[in-house]
Amino acid sequence: MDAKEIVHCAQQIEKFAADRSYGNILTLLGDLDKSEITAEQLETTDVVKVLYRVLRTCSDDSVKKTVKSLLSKWKRQYSRDTRGVKCTASSSHEDEDGGSSKQEASPPMEKDGLQTLTAENTSASSDFPSVRTKCVQLLLAALRPQPPDQDMAAQLAGDIERQIHDLHKSNQVKYKTCVRSKVANVRNPKNGHLRQGLLSGSLSPEAFARMSAEEMASADLRQLREEYSSRGVSERQLPQGIEGTQTQKIRCKRCGGLDCRVTQVCRGALFLPAWVRSGGPDEDAMTFVTCSGCGQQWYHSGWVCL
Repeated sequence: MDAKEIVHCAQQIEKFAADRSYGNILTLLGDLDKSEITAEQLETTDVVKVLYRVLRTCSDDSVKKTVKSLLSKWKRQYSRDTRGVKCTASSSHEDEDGGSSKQEASPPMEKDGLQTLTAENTSASSDFPSVRTKCVQLLLAALRPQPPDQDMAAQLAGDIERQIHDLHKSNQVKYKTCVRSKVANVRNPKNGHLRQGLLSGSLSPEAFARMSAEEMASADLRQLREEYSSRGVSERQLPQGIEGTQTQKIRCKRCGGLDCRVTQVCRGALFLPAWVRSGGPDEDAMTFVTCSGCGQQWYHSGWVCL
């Protein structure tokens, strides 16, 4: 099958994929599978791109299985062909230069589809060095160093990345999440103390790598969080001292004492303790009694009045 026929076949596959004619797609895939397609034809045509688009958009399992099988076959064939070209080019170069050890580089892959094809089974560990390099670049951009401090900032970004990698080297997801958190906090204009501390040396890369989101927050935000926390705790705690109007007209049903205090609160105005029963909808206030002797508390329906 020549290049024109391959291009025509790829166009037909795209057309049938848009029309959801999966039977016709399987027929064309079978023709491609039976044909001998060279690495040069894979580079000069868009058939690989077309098959990857079909693989992403097609909902038919048999078509996706056939496409995957065909792409795997082409990948193995492309690798063999390119290795053969490399060895041939190296041998001819050595013959011309009198046994020189210099080798010709393999032909570059100019098509995005072929790049995806050759990188299909690349492990995550082999991609991790490029991820780490990108993280260093993000940290350096977040530091926004002045021209005289470029070298120092580059070394600082590398040190921070190494500390984060040492903390989360066993989990790439946590590593990326930590880097994103550090970059976002350094970029935040309200967290200028982080950037200033890192560039001045008062904040070490190791300490910065171990800081949580709460620790990286600005002083105003930390103070606001503490106020919200203390306010929430105070609103949900009962007063330590016994409050209310003292009375000796009510007897405590636990200890029998007469030293009690009556407290009345508006419904919905204050946080009500769990032992206070909900009053009826016609009641505007809720009244309860606290014994000063034993601390027993009860709702007004359980009063023992004298």
